[in-house]
This record gives sequence, structure tokens and C-alpha cells, in this order.
Amino acid sequence: MRHTRRTGIAATILLGLPTTGLALLGLPASVRAQNGIIADRTNNAIVNVDKIAGRYREEIRAEIQRLAIRSKPLPPQSAAEADAMRQPGAWWQSGVSQSIGGGGAKTPPMRFSLAYAYDSAMLNSAQIRAFGDLPAIRETQEAEIRGRYALRAYGEGRYEDVNDPTRSLANTRGSDRLRSHERSAEFGLRQRLLTGADMTIGQRFVNFKTNSLDYIPDRQSTTRTFITIVQPLLRESGIAYTRSLHEVARLDAKVGLSEFRRQAESHLLEVARAYWSLHLARATYLQRQRLAQAAGGLVDQLSGREGLDADILLTSRARSAQALREADLLRARAAVASAEARLRGLVNDPRFMAQDSELVPVDMPLGKHEALTLQTVVERAVAFRPEVEQAFLQHRAAVLRQGQAQIEALPRLDLIVGGNLGGRGLGGGTFGNAFDDERRNASKPGLLFGLRIEVPLQADDAKARLDRRRLETRLAENQGRALLMTIIAEAEVTLTEYEVAWRELGARALALRAARTELGIESERWMEGVAGTRGESAANGLERLLTAQERLADAEERLALAQASFTVAFLALQRVQGTFTAAQNADIKRIEDAARGPAYNLRRVEAPAPAPEWAPKVRQR
Repeated sequence: MRHTRRTGIAATILLGLPTTGLALLGLPASVRAQNGIIADRTNNAIVNVDKIAGRYREEIRAEIQRLAIRSKPLPPQSAAEADAMRQPGAWWQSGVSQSIGGGGAKTPPMRFSLAYAYDSAMLNSAQIRAFGDLPAIRETQEAEIRGRYALRAYGEGRYEDVNDPTRSLANTRGSDRLRSHERSAEFGLRQRLLTGADMTIGQRFVNFKTNSLDYIPDRQSTTRTFITIVQPLLRESGIAYTRSLHEVARLDAKVGLSEFRRQAESHLLEVARAYWSLHLARATYLQRQRLAQAAGGLVDQLSGREGLDADILLTSRARSAQALREADLLRARAAVASAEARLRGLVNDPRFMAQDSELVPVDMPLGKHEALTLQTVVERAVAFRPEVEQAFLQHRAAVLRQGQAQIEALPRLDLIVGGNLGGRGLGGGTFGNAFDDERRNASKPGLLFGLRIEVPLQADDAKARLDRRRLETRLAENQGRALLMTIIAEAEVTLTEYEVAWRELGARALALRAARTELGIESERWMEGVAGTRGESAANGLERLLTAQERLADAEERLALAQASFTVAFLALQRVQGTFTAAQNADIKRIEDAARGPAYNLRRVEAPAPAPEWAPKVRQR
């Protein structure tokens, strides 16, 4: 009971500090004022987070409406271009999806679709798996916050031996030394409550021996059962503050999911680019192959007539063209191998890893145009882009962190309350008697009440942290607006590329038709001998024929490039609108792994694309 009374006196002194005690201590007026304490505690950013976040969203929507986004339409396709688009004459399309042979491959060609490449990348790509670890890491933050409020058991033990000079020989039975031996043990439970309070429930045992006459007998045992609650009233206090910690952790986890979706979409778009790059490389190879064969046909024709009417200079010129075209064919073959390596590196499918295997894409390029306005693209992007959702989540989290910093920067004022029951047993190790004494006096508990205050006299780290949080909130707002401008610019550029690619497709188809007509005329003249077989006239005729062949091959190559570019531009437009994964029926799935922990990945909501016929059975990892 003596200890309890001392605590009560200290509490009485502390009670006066919030009003007059600080002035009596001579503290600065700026510290005594503490302007905004009540506002920061009861009307902070945590309380107003819904209002602040909602106002920010409305400001973003209003800015979009004020922009009055209008795209600049391109001239429509001409009638001739539209007619050429209906029958572009892309003979190489059927050959792209067939084996082109060569390379000494020992395994059968691997024919697969873009949908299968997506599914395989979702399952096997090491890069996507790395992206999926981020939200898994972020979601542990809430468990970490929740762990702060876990119930904990504690135990303490102490042995103390006092050997001091005595102040009174009469008090120590004539000994000049005051001796005491004390052994104590304490155990109990501790927990932080939702209000921010720290609660301790414990049991203490003390056994001591002394030569002081203050204790009769000289051996005693005591027990004390106690409960103590320290409740913050200003700094780090309140249910709203505690819940905001959990909400920030959940927001960070959602931001991780948005970041994963953005990164996974970018990776799958790269897979699509690699797929159509392979398609284009194979188409270019077939076109170069036909061009080299055409030069070889001229060489055979002229070589057979060298002894009759063919000029040897014509044969030399044809052979030179053949050698150059065969060199281009080797380069085209290397481009196919490079495109395959790029696709293997992005997909990481173990069935693609055989270096002598031939990867054969079977999908055809897109040939249908969808008319879209820039306003529609931007509205879809704001509604569906993971970056936009991420920006809103980060802004809300920044507002909550600012509110937390407001509460953490307040002076520390803690309410301390407690109660205890004590008992004494005479003699060493008589804890049973002490418990009986404690039970007999259960109606007379000891009480504890006090206040603890702490006020910084200078700008401390909490104040600096609050200033930083305010700046971070402003940064999040500006980043959201900057993101909006970036999305609008990206949407305009991508939509323009999509429209230009469609117009280019028609123009390239028309150019191919003209080049094919030119080659037909030159071939007919050459076969009929109109250009002559000797002299300058024959050389000019051969040169015109070779030029027409190369012009046709160039037109075919440019049309194949336009087809692949238009297809990729459409996929890029889907990503800009935020509908890329939805168009692929893919969604984020949480994967439980007892050995390695949870992870996230993309999976198709519907049935995955069927595996190619060549694909062996591979055990799921």
C-alpha cells in the first residue's frame, strides 16, 4: 500500500501540468499554446479521408471533362484501297503456319497460337512469377500490423543481494551492515488494445531475508496480483488511428495487385510483340526465298541459252542478283532464329527450350477495324487502367498517413490506471499463506491512478514526419494529375498509331497490287523477247525485270509488316484502355504454396487455350 500512495501523489502533481504546471516550469509560450491539438486529435485527415479522397476523384473527373478531348480523324480509305484490302494477295500467310524446314531440326515443328503463348507465359514465365511476389509481400503488412495487438505472455525473474552500511546499529541487531537477500519472479499477459492502450495482467512473487528490524520475522514471502492499463489520450491514441494502420496496410496490398496487373500486362504485350515479330520474320523469309528462287530461274534460263543468243553479261548480272538475294535469305533465316529466341526468353515454356525446335505461329493477323474515339479510349482508361486505380489508392493511403502523423505529432498524455491485491506470508517460501492473506483482503484492493505527459521543447522527429507526410500527400495528388496527362497523351498516340496502321494496311495492299501488275508486264515482255536478248536493250530489260521482282518483294514485305503492326497496335490499344486482360479472360489468382508461401499469378477465367498437338505432358509446377 505504501507504493500505491506514492504513485497517487505523483499523479496529483502531474494532473496540474496541462494547465498551470507548464507555465510554472517556465516553458516557452509556443509550447504552452500547442495550437491545433484538439483539431489534430478529433478532426484530422483520418476522420476526413472519405471526403478528401472523394473530392480528389471528382477533381480528376472534372479535369477530364474540361479537357474536351477530341481526336483528329484521318481521311478514310479510298475505294481502291478498300478493294485491295478485300483480296490483298498475301500468299505467304499459309506458308507462315507451316514448317519452313532447314536448320537441321530433329524435333517436329511446334505449331501454337498466341492464346497458348499467353497461357504458357502466365504459367511458366519467371518474370511474371517475380511480379507476383510483390503483392504477396505487400499483403503481409496487415498481418504485421495485426501482430502488434497480439496477446503476449511474459515472465521475469530477479535475484538481488544488498550489503550496505547501516544507518542504525539498533535496526540491524548490532551489525554495521544492512543485509538483505531478495528473490522475485513475475509472469503474466500483455496486450495492446484497439484504443492504443497497453494492458498488463500479472502475478508477482517475492521471497526475501534481511537483518533489518523493520521486518519481523526476518524471512517473509509476498504475492501481488495486479492489472495496469496505460491509455494514450493524445499521441497514438484512438480506435480510428489504429484502424487507419490496418487500412493503409490493405491499401498497400491493393496497390501491389494493381502494380502486378500492370507489369503482367506489359509482359504479355511483349509476348504478343514477340509472337508477331516471329510471324513477320517467317513471312519475310518466305518472301526472300521466293525472290531468290526467281533470280535462280533467270540464271537457269540464261545459262541454257549462253551458246545461242544470251549475252554472258546478262548471265553474270542474273547470278549477281541471285547471290545478293541468297545473302539476304541467310539474314532473314537468322532473323527467324532471333525471333524464336526472344519468344522463348519471354515465355520460358520448357517445351520451347529445345534449341533445334521450330516454333510455328498459326494465328493470322487482324484484318478488321474498330472505330473508336479518343474520348472513349480515355474514359475507358480512367475506368479500367490499373495505374489509375493505383494512383487513387496511393492518394488515399497518403491521406491516412498524414492523419497518422498528425496524431503522432501530438504531445504525449497517457492515463495510467490499475489495481492490485497483495498478501504476505511469514517465513521463507510461504506463498500459500500469502495467497490466503490476499484472498482474505480481496475487498480492499490497492488502486493506481496517474497521468504522464511529455512535450517536446523543440521541433522533433514527429513534427518533421508530419511535414513530410503533408508533402507526400501533395505529391500523390500531383502524380495522379500527371498520370492523367500521361494516359491522355498515350491514348492519343496509341489511337493514332492504330488508325494510321489501318490506313497504311490499305495503302500497302494497293501498292502490292500495283507492284504485282508491274512484274507481270515486265515478265511478259521478257518472255516474249520484246526487250531483246543481246546488247543494251537486253540488259535494260533484265534490269527492269530484276527491279520489278525486288519492288514486288519489298511491297510484300511492307504489307506483312503493316499487318503485324496493325495487329500489335490493336493489342496496345487494348492495354491503353485497360481491357487487355479482360479481353483475354484473364484474372489475378492467389496461389497457395505450403512450402514457399503464397504468390499471385494470372489465370484464365475460362478454359485455357488447348495445348498444341506436339506438346508433351508437363507436370504442373
